Amino acid sequence: MRILFQIRKDYEKNSAGDTVILKNMVEGLRKLNVSVDVYNDHRISVKKYDVVHIFNTIRIYESYKFFKNAQNGGKRIVISPIYWNLKDFYKNSNNMELVKIWDKNESKRKEMLDECDVILAHAQGELDEIEKFYGKKTNYKILPYGVDRKFINGKKNYLLSKYNIDNYILCVGRIHRQKNQISLLEALKKETIPIVIAGNINDEEYLKTCLKIRKKNVFVLNGKNKYDLPSLYKSAKVHALPSFFEYPGLASMEAGLGGCNVVTTQIGTTKEIFKDYAKYCNPNDVNSIRENIMEAFWEERDSKLREYIYENNNWEKICLKLKNIYESLI
Repeated sequence: MRILFQIRKDYEKNSAGDTVILKNMVEGLRKLNVSVDVYNDHRISVKKYDVVHIFNTIRIYESYKFFKNAQNGGKRIVISPIYWNLKDFYKNSNNMELVKIWDKNESKRKEMLDECDVILAHAQGELDEIEKFYGKKTNYKILPYGVDRKFINGKKNYLLSKYNIDNYILCVGRIHRQKNQISLLEALKKETIPIVIAGNINDEEYLKTCLKIRKKNVFVLNGKNKYDLPSLYKSAKVHALPSFFEYPGLASMEAGLGGCNVVTTQIGTTKEIFKDYAKYCNPNDVNSIRENIMEAFWEERDSKLREYIYENNNWEKICLKLKNIYESLI
């Protein structure tokens, strides 16, 4: 069985959730003796492949070209949509150009989701969001995302020698308006607890604005520099991700496996994934963000989320299910 994975061209340079998902699926499937190639050229010949698996329907410009190439080649098509409707977010950001682009591409998303062989939704909430905008779907499977087991094995006191901090509040994710680091710092500007922000800097101006809000005890670790992410989680008391939406937020899953108390946004698929094992904040309300983070900070660490993720978000089990889905199409 030969599988072709197709994803945006900058998936490694600008690493995001789709990058993590794809790489873990590649590794897991190859361990199961499934042949997997990864290409981001829509002109590739698909003749030798049994299934073409396309990632990300947000970046539709590239994904649609992958889709048409696979369709023209008569191949079975699986789509990991990694989807949430971003139109309201763009409106609230006053970015009407992106609203226009989103609307312009809606017919392409609908065509892909209607005509592919399988939609791999990571949760019922993602499927509900798809059906809300593109109609009822029958060509789907629910396949959750996994978490790499390496996040169990972090070392404690990771930043103690370098920054003299420990038991800090951690926020892992792209430094970008969507992740809402600005409200995180606004909510905690009167607190003295160290805050560590780790991730690729997608928006330098946004970061500068963030750092004007709280100047002391804020440590920014650029994702381009090497750091031990499992140990960052292990040494933190709380992982906070007050994003405007998450579906579901892989960093929060990693943090949960790493032993953090987790605070995440109430918007997206988070409640379906984290259930009662996390706290949920309103990203538009700094009081909600502060109250939930401080409650999580003063509570003892709880192993229930860690145990739940370990049992239910195992990439080995997920990739075996994925292999079975491919086999059912051939």
